[in-house]
Amino acid sequence: MGDLLYIWLISLGGFLALWPLSLVWKDASVVDFWWGPGVGAMVLAAWWLAGMPMAPGILALLLLCVLWSGRLGIHLGIRRIQEGEEDARYREMRAARDPGWWWKSLFIVFVLQSVLQGIIAAPLVFAMLSGVAPALSPALVVATLIVGFGLWMQTVADIELDRHRAADGHGKLLTTGLRAVVRHPNYLGEILVWVGHAALAVLAGVWWAPLSAIIVTLLLRYVSGVPLIEDRMARTRPDAFPPYRDRVPALVPRFSDLRAYFNGRSSQLN
Repeated sequence: MGDLLYIWLISLGGFLALWPLSLVWKDASVVDFWWGPGVGAMVLAAWWLAGMPMAPGILALLLLCVLWSGRLGIHLGIRRIQEGEEDARYREMRAARDPGWWWKSLFIVFVLQSVLQGIIAAPLVFAMLSGVAPALSPALVVATLIVGFGLWMQTVADIELDRHRAADGHGKLLTTGLRAVVRHPNYLGEILVWVGHAALAVLAGVWWAPLSAIIVTLLLRYVSGVPLIEDRMARTRPDAFPPYRDRVPALVPRFSDLRAYFNGRSSQLN
């Protein structure tokens, strides 16, 4: 229990350190800086505390987690610096909860994020603390490939969006590339990453690990992901977004669209 508390305090400490910065910058979206790196830090701390050997299963879990956390932290940090303003999600929260947002944000944003981070990262932490090193097996390879595919999807989706914004600014809706296959490829990639992580944790004896992937999926699909973005899209792009929403699935792609994408014909899907 002491190790678990220490590991969670790593998460909480990172978010609490960002809270004063959010007050100075008037930007609560700096909380996103610690979401990925915080998970990686907790998993690395659990591995170090448990003294786990660098077996294939442990190596796969560590490397994939560090790759995911590092990519997400760097991407969000660069994007926030480039945009130079608070993310629209937090601007709406600020407007709805003023006056007193400066102290309310400590609990509504920063502490809550730490609790969610601890819950979602729990399977990976317990996998490291379990003392069980998954052996090299077909199941390990499949789980690794699922995480790898999710990371690939997130990376490509981010590159496509950055290129679109550089070429067309922020006014035109991106409907080509991966977004011709699903409306939210980043979220689909995130779900795949956590499905693969859950599978790796199950191989380490954490039988309840799929709960983490289920929580991530539900949050992204019904709470903090798809609904918030699509509500904003419907308000800011009332002509372009509704027909796109009706034409392209949110998260579950059609096989024919995936095949067209990998055949290099994604621009012809719309």
